[in-house]
Amino acid sequence: MGTGMVKRLLMAGHETHVVAHKNQAPIDKVRQMGAILHDNISDLAAKVEFIFLCLPSSNEVIKIAKEIAAIPSRVDLIVDCTTNSPESLTTIHETFANAKIDYLEAPLTGGVTQASEGQLGAILGGTGEAVEKAKPLLSACCSKIAHIGPVGMGAKTKLVSNFLALGTATLVVESLHIAKKLGINWQSFYDLASQGSGHSMSLDRIAPKAIDGDYKGYMFSIANTAKDFRYIDDLFMEQDIELSKLTKWMLRQYEDAETKGLGNSVLSQRLDPVLLNR
Repeated sequence: MGTGMVKRLLMAGHETHVVAHKNQAPIDKVRQMGAILHDNISDLAAKVEFIFLCLPSSNEVIKIAKEIAAIPSRVDLIVDCTTNSPESLTTIHETFANAKIDYLEAPLTGGVTQASEGQLGAILGGTGEAVEKAKPLLSACCSKIAHIGPVGMGAKTKLVSNFLALGTATLVVESLHIAKKLGINWQSFYDLASQGSGHSMSLDRIAPKAIDGDYKGYMFSIANTAKDFRYIDDLFMEQDIELSKLTKWMLRQYEDAETKGLGNSVLSQRLDPVLLNR
């Protein structure tokens, strides 16, 4: 998703800097577009006023926050697109505040295609001042920008959104498993289900490709799905939301897949008979 965001920022005329990454292919791609490469976050922070973060989990955000806060820099605003756990945000926010750096939550809705087309959605948690600073940049990547409230509200909103999105995708996968077990042809099932209220973007992304033997219709990793369901379950438990049995059941499907070494596979590959029989 970062490749598409960098492309849109460059297209909007923003000088854009990136940090070297273990996955070199997207770095090479954005450099060809005009992005400026730095070897580490310290070098980057010495050159820019605004930093976008989009990291695997809150643990990485806390680590980077401490690193940025500990060095002299030009940084005035952090725009954090990571899906964070709400409980981590006190530490993250305070770390940047102590360094006199504004912090804005901006978890995103959408995926690789939407990033490339500038059609992402941004869920903002922070001050109005931080939102106004970030809007010219976010507008390059996002067609929908919503300021939900103070820091913390962005993460909560994103997790409820992911409960809906990942929960729906999980039910699509499970429905196809059940259909196969009952001897129901997937094409017939999809043709009929897509005409009813069970129709969804997840069904359209997963089922047609799976029917053709391609199980990568929903490009979100099993490891990230498990991480998000852990955050969702923690939030629901903390708020006494009566859905813990459901979230724990969904989480278990992905943790079981992780124990089989499938963490780097995508959500919809839970339908792949080759992987399931490993």
